[in-house]
Amino acid sequence: MNRKALKSQAKVTLKRHYWLILVLCLFAAFLGVEYGSTLWATDYQNPTAVSSAAGEATATSSAASDQLSSDGISELLGKIVSGDDAGAKQQVEQSQKNIQANDTNATLGRSRGVFAMVLNSFSTGSVMLSITDAASSILHSRGGATILLVLISLAVYLFVWLFIRETYLVVSRRMVLESRVYEQVPIHHMLFPLRTRKWPRIAWTMFVKSVFLGLWWLTIIGGIIKSFSYLLVPFIVAENPSIKACDAITLSRRMMKGHKWECFVAVLTFLGWDILSICTLGLTGIFYSNGYKASFWAEYYTYLRGLAKQANIQGADQLNDTFLFEKAPADLLERTYADARTAINEVDAQGETVSKPKGLAGWLADWFGIRIMQSRKVAAWEDYQAKTHALKTGRALLGAQMYPVRLSPIPMKDKNVNVGGMSATRSYSLLNLVMMFFIFCIIGWVWEVALCFIDEGVFVNRGTLHGPWLPIYGTGGIFILIVLKKLREHPVAEFVSAVVLCGTLEYISSWHLEMTKGQRWWDYTGYFLNINGRVCAEGLLVFGLGGLAIVYLVAPTLNQLLDRINRKALLCVALVLLVSYIGDQIYSSQHPNSGHGITDTGASAVQVVEPSALGSR
Repeated sequence: MNRKALKSQAKVTLKRHYWLILVLCLFAAFLGVEYGSTLWATDYQNPTAVSSAAGEATATSSAASDQLSSDGISELLGKIVSGDDAGAKQQVEQSQKNIQANDTNATLGRSRGVFAMVLNSFSTGSVMLSITDAASSILHSRGGATILLVLISLAVYLFVWLFIRETYLVVSRRMVLESRVYEQVPIHHMLFPLRTRKWPRIAWTMFVKSVFLGLWWLTIIGGIIKSFSYLLVPFIVAENPSIKACDAITLSRRMMKGHKWECFVAVLTFLGWDILSICTLGLTGIFYSNGYKASFWAEYYTYLRGLAKQANIQGADQLNDTFLFEKAPADLLERTYADARTAINEVDAQGETVSKPKGLAGWLADWFGIRIMQSRKVAAWEDYQAKTHALKTGRALLGAQMYPVRLSPIPMKDKNVNVGGMSATRSYSLLNLVMMFFIFCIIGWVWEVALCFIDEGVFVNRGTLHGPWLPIYGTGGIFILIVLKKLREHPVAEFVSAVVLCGTLEYISSWHLEMTKGQRWWDYTGYFLNINGRVCAEGLLVFGLGGLAIVYLVAPTLNQLLDRINRKALLCVALVLLVSYIGDQIYSSQHPNSGHGITDTGASAVQVVEPSALGSR
């Protein structure tokens, strides 16, 4: 084995797909399947803070009990099984009280919000009580409910272990194998188990491998040896998910025969990187060495696969995904994707007569997605662009830049090239944007009023204005459409930018209202991951997901519907809404909407603050 050559090629793969492989390894670390030292950076605590906490015995013991340890969970489960309902409820209630009492971290709030509620339900064990109580009411038997709880807990554990954690090993191997050959690896290829309909078989193979390895570990030495013997199983399944479990394990043993020592030496060569990762609290692992190792082992499997095929070892014929390791010939791709070539040729022919619009109209459409007037040149160019973007996948496949799904030996759901659909990259007329602004404002108002009604059982007219609209929703939605127009072809960048843009807008709006009017109209104090109570993780997640929905679904759909309405009638509606909105803004500047559920929002009933006092801070 030329280890130096394999490492050099691994560096090339990592450089070409750096962010993809980084994210794959980070997910593996979070799932606890690989690269455990990576999370040291997130688990690290300030020594000063730890020392200070240690000096406060009462606070420390109380804080430690706000979240059940594994022993605490076992104790709670024991109480439920033994029928000590009162003791179990008392333990959960005490844990919940400790969380409330120790909710002193302004950023990592644990007392309010959906994130905090879900986190607390698991950390205190209240979810187990809820399941038991629900089962008891249905089965009319506490013993049966307890048995059901145990079975559900076991089923959940097995599902997460096999169908999520172990299956993810196979998915990550598949993605890195594609990365070493192809320039483009679509993110939806992470759905490999679903696309191939082999999720149960993949999970079963990994289960059998884990059982065999677990039995070998009883002999200790056997466990060490078999860890290397079974090393290739996830790669084999990634190439052929239809393979039987015992066949995959046997094939891995045969391929590793005579190579276990060199594999052990290869592991040792990464020891320096592992030590450096520990010394840097996992940071060098996150940003380099984890991806480096993942790329190297993909190269190592490819090397052993080549030897196995060359030696024609028994079972090597099941390693049949040829184009996962080499690019298909151009003529084969042309025949396989003839329909994509026909569509591309039609678009290219049309492109000779369609030119990019120039001037102010072209600039606004290109950079901000705004059409002030109906322009035939802009419309023609955008139709051409829509077809071009829709055929990007076809071009990549014909250019051997992406794994050719149709040539895969595994039947998959998405073997057809998508050449249609609404275009998210189009521009919108100024009239339609105005209407979308009000639609987003009204949807936001309905959303918050509904949430308040469900939570408190009363109607509350949310927002600073008196009308049925919340400007922050409309402003955020339109900003996402026009400011982030250039990012619409990149969903991940669109999501992150929407979070940053809307989060900044919400923070500034909160600060401005408090500075000018002396009150807050929302307060996220007590929410998990909040910043000064002005923004929180839940809201930012909603903004990001909402931004994606607006860009790729809501706005294109609304635009089609609005285009069907008579333009004069739509203009009249827009003018009425604008006049009413401006009037509301003028009136509310002197008499802002306030009161219960509006300005006294929260956690500590936000006090009214004099603007002068705020200005002096």
